[in-house]
Amino acid sequence: MKTTFHEIRGRRTQVTVGGDGPPLVYLHSAGGETQWAPFHAMLAERFTVYLPAHPGFDSSEGLETIRDIQDLAWHYIDLFAELKLSAVPVVGFSLGAWIACEMSVLRPQLASKLVLTAAAGLHVPGSPMAELFIDDLAKLRKLLFFDPAGPAVNEAMPESLDDPRIYLWLKAREATARVGWNPYLHNPRLRQHLWRIAQPALVLWGRQDKLIPLTHGEAYARELPNARLEVIENCGHMVPWEKPAEFAEAAVRFLRDE
Repeated sequence: MKTTFHEIRGRRTQVTVGGDGPPLVYLHSAGGETQWAPFHAMLAERFTVYLPAHPGFDSSEGLETIRDIQDLAWHYIDLFAELKLSAVPVVGFSLGAWIACEMSVLRPQLASKLVLTAAAGLHVPGSPMAELFIDDLAKLRKLLFFDPAGPAVNEAMPESLDDPRIYLWLKAREATARVGWNPYLHNPRLRQHLWRIAQPALVLWGRQDKLIPLTHGEAYARELPNARLEVIENCGHMVPWEKPAEFAEAAVRFLRDE
């Protein structure tokens, strides 16, 4: 596993690479899972996993140049060119899945297949997303996890304001607000362009997701021309953390299915 930095139009961008096999790009969530986690390692058993940090997350810079989600999509188009990646599988979680969709609308050839896990990005009438930008960590745990007392919680997020991880957590929240504050965690124009994403897509969702309800997953699966929905039981929004084996197995099975 190795971490390097790349200048992408003036943005110093952190990229961690690990594993063995064909390349795969993992685009992280608003939680900023940019450090190697168990589910990254599971994907890395079959793929060489590229784990970039979005601008403003971890040690990546250039958040001041990002105005909206399309700026992030163009950033990744440029990063793929820098890394000489094309027609590779892209696995995105939440914010990262939204970015994967926006990038694929603009440059469909970059992603061979998509795994969209608990994806933000859509407005679904009658099924609003819950409020992510709250300060109460106990309430956040109940919002994000099926089991807010489970062992995955402390692996995924700070336990308190005294937790040394709180700085990166708050930094990640600021970076997410830059593109997801208004409109709230969606692009009103995205739905009308989903037909452009013709590559196979797996829409992966936790049955008990209280942040982005399952109806959003159903909308993605319905609007994308070549998608199927897979639901994981007894799981909230934090699918890769709460159900790492199920998440990795579903992704690998889909990506290796010719």
